[in-house]
Amino acid sequence: MKILNYFSNIAPNRVFISIVFGAAAGICYSLLIPLVMESITTSDTGIEQVSSELDTIFGFEIANYKLALVYFFACLLVLVTRTVSEIMLMNIGSDVARDIRTRFYRQISTAPLYSIEQIGHAKLIAAINIDIPRIVGGARLLPAIFINIVTLLGMLGFLIYLNTEVFKFVMYAIAIGIVFYQLPMMIGQRIFKVNRYLTDELQESIRGLVYGAKELKLDGIKRENYLKQQLSNLESQVVSTEKQAQTIMRATVSIGDLISFFVIGFVCYVFVNYHAIAQQELVGVVMALLYITTPISIVINSMPQLVMSSVSQRKLNEVLSSIADEKVNTEITEQGDWTSFSFENVYYQYPDSADEEGFKVGPINLTIEKGGIYFIIGANGSGKSTLSKLLTMHYRPTSGEQKFDGNPVTKENIASYRQQIFAIYTDYYLFDKLFTDISSTQKAFIDDYLKLLELDKKVSIVDGKFSTTSLSDGQRKRLALLVAFLEDKSIYLFDEWAADQDPVFKKVFYTRILQDLQRRGKTLLIISHDERYFDVGDKIWVMEQGQLLVKNTSEKKQLLQVGRNATLTV
Repeated sequence: MKILNYFSNIAPNRVFISIVFGAAAGICYSLLIPLVMESITTSDTGIEQVSSELDTIFGFEIANYKLALVYFFACLLVLVTRTVSEIMLMNIGSDVARDIRTRFYRQISTAPLYSIEQIGHAKLIAAINIDIPRIVGGARLLPAIFINIVTLLGMLGFLIYLNTEVFKFVMYAIAIGIVFYQLPMMIGQRIFKVNRYLTDELQESIRGLVYGAKELKLDGIKRENYLKQQLSNLESQVVSTEKQAQTIMRATVSIGDLISFFVIGFVCYVFVNYHAIAQQELVGVVMALLYITTPISIVINSMPQLVMSSVSQRKLNEVLSSIADEKVNTEITEQGDWTSFSFENVYYQYPDSADEEGFKVGPINLTIEKGGIYFIIGANGSGKSTLSKLLTMHYRPTSGEQKFDGNPVTKENIASYRQQIFAIYTDYYLFDKLFTDISSTQKAFIDDYLKLLELDKKVSIVDGKFSTTSLSDGQRKRLALLVAFLEDKSIYLFDEWAADQDPVFKKVFYTRILQDLQRRGKTLLIISHDERYFDVGDKIWVMEQGQLLVKNTSEKKQLLQVGRNATLTV
């Protein structure tokens, strides 16, 4: 079982011990019926006499006390070995869940940004919240399955001892049962696969319901169409496929549960007419067959969960394999101060989709002087977002070079250069905690920063955590700006940061905050259409159809027209 590989990789010794204990439990289980049969068997009188040997233990008369001690000792061993086996594997299951999630977190955190964007948040969240619990849930069934398989094998061995002809018949019945059992299970498994992919689509639609709440609230017709055509439709498909799969599997399980009783009936009413079998043997056979109904039932009833677990395992592996490895050195080393950051014939091309060639940006040739203020403008689809992600090194060039003071950015040092950049994009995520060391000087100025950003009456920082992040969009952006101050990077990128601010604070941002950051030697990259403030910058980069035009702010009239056109296009 591939699921067991997860467990073996995490704790091979504990898995081995749990298997040994599980086997011991199964063996002890299989000994119980023979011990009972032995206790009621005499040499010549069938089952008329229980035993002539009576002993008193703790005030109770015990027949054949030696055999009784063996029986109760076997019961005790079953209790201990089964409990130890299941608890050990359950604990390993928790470790496996943690390990899979941690591996998932690590792989996402080190993946190229474009890879994450292509997969989508819904699939990643579904893999964590749906697939991993199913995998672990299936794996936790393994101890019970293993114990009952061993028990089944033991009882089949006992059947060989009782009557080889009955054993052959039971094996034929099991073989036929497996064939008729597996066929509908395979159909159910395929339907579960379809169900799992539909669940991904449903997760994405739920995400649209949450993040598009404002848009849906404004249009009742759109909202109802979205609920009926999108969410309700997907919900119906998910429920329908789940019902189909569960119906097939549960019906198959029910048939499987009755196989043992069909065999018992056939032996008692048909088999005895064609094969000589003593009454004592028949009693033993019936008891053995009754006894193996429970192990067979447990194994069969575990199959649907194992099928779902197997589907989730393949789905998780599919998601993991689709997350590319950026293959860069993640170790941070000191790169020293720099004076210029340049692009030399930099191109970036998105992967092709279907028959359409991916959008291409470049060639880009530019030089950023430390301490400069640079505006980036352009219409939607012009490539300014791609340029910004190249500037922050979220995207790596398809070709060309990025250099700091003539030193190329490579996979060996890119993580260290990224360490010098802070970006607030339009979809910036505001963490509720500061995950960086704050100097004593910065701590002393936190209150001043909060007052400057007009947040001192709403937010405080206690033990490195914000008292609240439940703020308006504009206030959240201001709080993000506070984080930018505290992290003290050398390059800052602001993507339409001022779009959510009121006119007064917008002016504060352009005429005071940016100037203050520039005086501190910070390099500022600003995506903006606030044309009235273009003159605070040193240069303006205009993106048009993937091409870069570099202009000086002295070209006021032309720049204002470009700004207006870009704004109108947006």
